[in-house]
Amino acid sequence: MEIKSIESLDFGSLTSEEAGNLGLNVIFVEDDGTYNWIYCLKMFQNRSMLKFVMKIIAIIYTIIIVFMLVLAGGSDDILLILGILGLVFVAVIVIILFSFWLVDKIYKGNYMLIYEMNTRGITFSQTTDQAQMTRAIAAASAAANAAGGNVGGVVSGTGLAMRPNSWQAEFSKVRSVRGKRSDNLIWVNTFLQYLMVYVPDDAYDFVWTYITSRCVNAKITPC
Repeated sequence: MEIKSIESLDFGSLTSEEAGNLGLNVIFVEDDGTYNWIYCLKMFQNRSMLKFVMKIIAIIYTIIIVFMLVLAGGSDDILLILGILGLVFVAVIVIILFSFWLVDKIYKGNYMLIYEMNTRGITFSQTTDQAQMTRAIAAASAAANAAGGNVGGVVSGTGLAMRPNSWQAEFSKVRSVRGKRSDNLIWVNTFLQYLMVYVPDDAYDFVWTYITSRCVNAKITPC
């Protein structure tokens, strides 16, 4: 694993072009001991993010179906209800797949993930231009849902459009760490937050050890 020493740099303010020029999938260490890297995620080669979204949707629909079965009891309309739910589920999956394809095209196949890691915790952000595109997509989604009268979609889209460009997981507050080396992925989970940490292949062991040795209150699931 190669680690490049650099002077202090605000990685959170990089554009995609600046990130590419600096170096992708390379570990940098600043003067204060902070480790940084920019992971270039190929969304249709590494499907971990898509699988995570699909899993959440499947869990939600399972809960809905069980709830409907309990309410319907022995009603003759149960097959009709389940058929409608099935069609809606298929429609949602198609929309999700289209959304991933669209985002992949907008980002030209390169989704830039920026990580900053020190003894206190780890922070994730996007490059500034991709963060702006994400907010624009979310704002457009909120406007479309408003036109269609979908209050939930408006709230969700507005929330995404106004979200910050960074998320931090303090190691002292991490409840679980789970690795999946085949996807170059380490899950760092705090209360109600699941941080997906993508790591260059040759640096995986180093980052895994760095994180797990500092998450003293977490349940560790080996990769």
